[in-house]
Amino acid sequence: MDKVVLNWQGGMQYDAHIGEHTIVVDASEEMGGMNLGARPKPLLLVALAGCTGMDIASLARKMRVDFTRIEIEAEADKTEEVPSLYTAMRLRYRFEGEGIEPAKPLKMVALSQQRYCGVSDMLRRVAPISIEVYLNGERIDERDVMSMEL
Repeated sequence: MDKVVLNWQGGMQYDAHIGEHTIVVDASEEMGGMNLGARPKPLLLVALAGCTGMDIASLARKMRVDFTRIEIEAEADKTEEVPSLYTAMRLRYRFEGEGIEPAKPLKMVALSQQRYCGVSDMLRRVAPISIEVYLNGERIDERDVMSMEL
């Protein structure tokens, strides 16, 4: 079982304790906070990118691919009304490295999205997640990684 504990620090601020780690959660000044920490909804995007990112790092090690850089960008469209909900999300994977065949990062992303990343699977049940994959600045996903055979 996963468990987090939040302790109120006053105003809109909480310290979120996740195991041995602490994340400050707060609202903007316009919303009555002091802007001292992250907003809860973008932390869902951190979880999404972090989950798939750990998959990618593990798969790169297993497939013996030496990237010089991996960047995963997660963004979401949201509604204006309250409660504000994510209506669509996007993941952009940016890989860099010399002599890497495009099939390898594509396979890593497909494995993460189709088999390993539980956060992606959960969030995809609420809103669509589109995916873009780049290698050395060039987009390499000619077809949807969700339809790739593994």
